[in-house]
Amino acid sequence: MEQVISQEQIEKWKQEHGDVYKIEGDEDSLLPVCIFRKPGRPDLSRFTKESLKDVYKSMNNLVYGCLLYPSADVVRKAAEEKPGIIIAYGGELQKIVGVTQDFLSTKL
Repeated sequence: MEQVISQEQIEKWKQEHGDVYKIEGDEDSLLPVCIFRKPGRPDLSRFTKESLKDVYKSMNNLVYGCLLYPSADVVRKAAEEKPGIIIAYGGELQKIVGVTQDFLSTKL
């Protein structure tokens, strides 16, 4: 499935979307490489609202909304076999924008 993504294509995505990220799976992954644009405030707002009703749907929309490569059909096929992959990619996208940022709080 994996094809070589040209630097020209990456630059085109950067011009169109800003920051782009390659997320790589391990050697057993159905999707060795996926490329996503960085989620923005509208994506996070939608994610937050949808999470109140259906967390999986909100993750699904975040992943497919930010997906640049491979096609959504390829990801859907992988998700049919391993539905948790959507949650894993969604979690990684949340890390990118700081949703899962760890803090240390101290009572004063």
